[in-house]
Amino acid sequence: MSQFAEYVSLFLKGLPHSKEIADSIIKGVQMKYGTLPEDEKEEIIRRRMICASCPLMSKNATTSQEYFSLKGEHYPLKKRADHCAMCGCGIDMRTRSLNSDCGLYSWNEDNPTKQQPLKWTKYGKDKENSTVEPDRNSTGDVSQGS
Repeated sequence: MSQFAEYVSLFLKGLPHSKEIADSIIKGVQMKYGTLPEDEKEEIIRRRMICASCPLMSKNATTSQEYFSLKGEHYPLKKRADHCAMCGCGIDMRTRSLNSDCGLYSWNEDNPTKQQPLKWTKYGKDKENSTVEPDRNSTGDVSQGS
């Protein structure tokens, strides 16, 4: 596939994810102007560190055994920018979209019998499932609420 055809394919694949793309662009602007909440900035940095060492990241996937075991070939690097070899998203865009899972999500959708654990998940997903601490007043007693 030519580089142009690959970009067109990725563009069409991304259209249904316009909300996540918009979220990523907004987070990028917030990062640039220093208005992104610190916890979100830390999450983006954490994700980028994971992606940088991930065997499925474009430049790593060219020689990665993990990629080879999934696809049966080494990744044919065509795009210059760092991107996920599984979903095609640019690392900067994907990691800024806090409503997105790791790019292995798209592999899992297409390969239900060969599911792979995600390297990271939507930001806040674990918070939703965690136990909420009761409100305490200044003496440490649990407040009764109204």
